[in-house]
Amino acid sequence: MKSIFYLLRFRYGYLSAVVMIFVMTSLTTIKAKESVKVLPDYQQHKTQKTGKQFQNPHWQKDACLSCHKEKPKKNNLKKSNLKLHTTDINKLCNSCHSLISKHKYIHPFGMTPSKRIKRNMPASFSKAVKRGGGKLTCITCHDLPMTCLPEEKLKQGLNPLFFREGPYKTRTELCYRCHDKSKYKRLNPHDQISETGVLNKKTCTVCHVSTEKLKTAKSIKDVDFNYEGNLSAMCAGCHPVKRHPGGSFSFFSDKKGPNHLVKPPEDILEHKLKMEKKNNIIFPLEPGSGKVFCGTCHNPHEKGVIKVKAAAKGADSKKRLRMQKICRNCHDK
Repeated sequence: MKSIFYLLRFRYGYLSAVVMIFVMTSLTTIKAKESVKVLPDYQQHKTQKTGKQFQNPHWQKDACLSCHKEKPKKNNLKKSNLKLHTTDINKLCNSCHSLISKHKYIHPFGMTPSKRIKRNMPASFSKAVKRGGGKLTCITCHDLPMTCLPEEKLKQGLNPLFFREGPYKTRTELCYRCHDKSKYKRLNPHDQISETGVLNKKTCTVCHVSTEKLKTAKSIKDVDFNYEGNLSAMCAGCHPVKRHPGGSFSFFSDKKGPNHLVKPPEDILEHKLKMEKKNNIIFPLEPGSGKVFCGTCHNPHEKGVIKVKAAAKGADSKKRLRMQKICRNCHDK
């Protein structure tokens, strides 16, 4: 642990190293939470010790059957003995992570790396691509076996998402292990209009199918999304935040906070409609489900993109909130 501290101090500074060591050592003592959900597909298994289901098998020593047909033997960890439920790596991961992985800007997979990329690719990344049949898979960037090895447990605090050869200061540092940093600039999907007022269609299509309906759209129901169902999952690809407002922002608290991403009850809807009319504003709900989603409270568009005045409020505002004192538009004091 002492050597790890000096390494972190050299790379990140003294204070950051202290915080990282504290987080890392604390996380190793946290017990796995029991799942109350019904798990998908072949993950209907129980742990050997507790008899309870695992919701998140990563970094849990007794959750082998989430991915494997049988628990691998410690003294025989050859590939031929690690029998997975499916040899399709992406399918295996997407039995839980489908909503995350569908956003290909954040999670690219399925393509064959170019010769130039292959030349830049570190050995462990190249080996992972080869294991995936020559294409990018989840394990290209995520070193999944790391989470299965007890000797790697201490790395959970610094590299909880088990990025290959991590940890990294920023997520894009991982990208630049294979890509030339000088040739890339991270796309900001909120940068939607130029200084001269020209619409940047490239950023619009991160979330929307096209910009054709933009000029005539009167409400959220008039536009098409690249996503089906849970629209908040689009936002979570870049903004992995905890439940809010009212959630806990402590690393070690069990409090999840209230879940606002649900269909509002009738009394809330009635009050919301009344306040929308009073404040000449629109708080859109998710088409189809009628649920609150990130865009209900936050306006993801840049000022000048949306032409309907009530729907355009909050553009470029603090935290992109449609109103700064927003809660009373749904909750009657």
